[in-house]
Amino acid sequence: MNNLTQTCIFVTLAAVCIVAAFLTNDIGEADTYQNRRDIAKQEEGRAVFEGFTAERAVELKITTYDDTTARIKSFSVKRDATGQWVIPSHSNYPADAEEQMASAAAAFGTLEVKEVVDVDRSVHAEYRVVEPNTETLDVGTDGVGTLITVTDDEGKSYSLIVGAKVMRGTQAGIDPRMQQSYYTARRPESDTVFTIDLNMGIFNTEFSQWIDTNLLGLNGLDVRQLGIQDYFIGLDPEGAPIMLRRSNTSLALDETDLLWKLANMVQYDQNTQEPFTIELTENEELNLDRINILQSTLENLTIQGVMRKPAVLRPDLKITAAAIKDEQTSATLTKLGLFGDPNTTVNNLMDLKSANGEMNVSLQTGVKYVLRFGEVDTSSNADSSIERYLFVTTEFQPNMIPAPEYRALPTKPTTETPAEDTSETATTESADPAEPQTKLTPEQLAELKAEIERDNARLKEEYETKLAAAKNTVRLLNGRFANWFYLIDEATYNKLHLANTDLIRAQKNELGGDLPGLPAVPGLPNVPGLPNTLPQGNLPDNANPEDQ
Repeated sequence: MNNLTQTCIFVTLAAVCIVAAFLTNDIGEADTYQNRRDIAKQEEGRAVFEGFTAERAVELKITTYDDTTARIKSFSVKRDATGQWVIPSHSNYPADAEEQMASAAAAFGTLEVKEVVDVDRSVHAEYRVVEPNTETLDVGTDGVGTLITVTDDEGKSYSLIVGAKVMRGTQAGIDPRMQQSYYTARRPESDTVFTIDLNMGIFNTEFSQWIDTNLLGLNGLDVRQLGIQDYFIGLDPEGAPIMLRRSNTSLALDETDLLWKLANMVQYDQNTQEPFTIELTENEELNLDRINILQSTLENLTIQGVMRKPAVLRPDLKITAAAIKDEQTSATLTKLGLFGDPNTTVNNLMDLKSANGEMNVSLQTGVKYVLRFGEVDTSSNADSSIERYLFVTTEFQPNMIPAPEYRALPTKPTTETPAEDTSETATTESADPAEPQTKLTPEQLAELKAEIERDNARLKEEYETKLAAAKNTVRLLNGRFANWFYLIDEATYNKLHLANTDLIRAQKNELGGDLPGLPAVPGLPNVPGLPNTLPQGNLPDNANPEDQ
């Protein structure tokens, strides 16, 4: 064999080896993909998380991604050391989540792999199961899913990335009636994409969906008195707080006809701040429609957001003179719309007045709510709505619970007993002297006394039970409000913050028109702000809106 022949043979063999190697590699890759898919298909019908127990779940974390800003948003709910469900993303605000958390954990625990879609990483964006992770994502990244993580009481975490909705079924694409909607999903540590049947509505990241949004929790039918103090506190050019008083109005619900009556209405002159009393004329009446709207708003007062109180704020919103003089403390409170009122100082503690007035709401149950309206929130930079700070405290008001009227015990009469009746007798005292008194035997008198004593004891017990219940309710409510202040939208604020002109209207005549005689109420500013003629300095001694 000559050299040329040998060279040709070697070249041919090398070419065959290269082709064989190439073909073998392709087949190997195909085998690898197919093998991975075959292995993944074996999971169909099995639980997504083996060994997960819903009852042991102690934390739920939901992570989403904003592809326009490349920002991660996380929301979590967990049990604290006391067993209370709290929301860490909102300063551990108490969550009303027992039932919802149980539903979320149960849904997570019963998940099963319906159908394997693909096992290759290249399809993750298509099925929106890319993991939300700021370290690996850029602005504009598409296909990012929602990462749900449930942690149990041993610290073991179970995570799932939930992606797009897809239609699957035995006749998918042929007969829509045979199709069913599923979510695509994958475990973060795996490339396998599969479908799951999951109600994503349970895994809501809106704060309002995880708390009791009804702030006050009162029954509007229990409201018996309303006190509306309309004033404004701002800073003068020297930076000292100054108060503009507008009005002070008290309303009471008549127990007989259940209609609101005007108890007292004081108006303050805009320039001199002199008070004068407003009396309704014969052609004026209370605007019951506005009062009913106010009452309904109180009953359904909805939380838009919560913030933890600064450490300097006591639960009862009182402060020492020394604390209010601290510049940093004063600046913090001013931003919130709170100012110390030295006129209320008792035992070195003064009340904090709010920048935009306050309201007292007294219930027949003996609970009194005090609502203080602060400044507009500028920290959230919300474009859609204006939100205002609201501070809430409650007080025990025992005079709202009527004391029982006890029956008097009967006494033994001193009148002579008729001759024909030799037994010892007694009479009951009649409220009307003209009515004849009833003669009672000693046994009947004792039985009547026992009956009255039982009734009086029952009335006393019921009264004391109502007092105790009111005290306990105040304790619980103040515990709830102790560490927090709230955000309400401006529309709600305008339904609560009523001026005298909102409360008075002309009476309607029989034809439905207004009667003349409703004068303009003087003293109300036309625009917000302080008039130049107001006295300067801290809250003056006569600036307490409750002094009239």
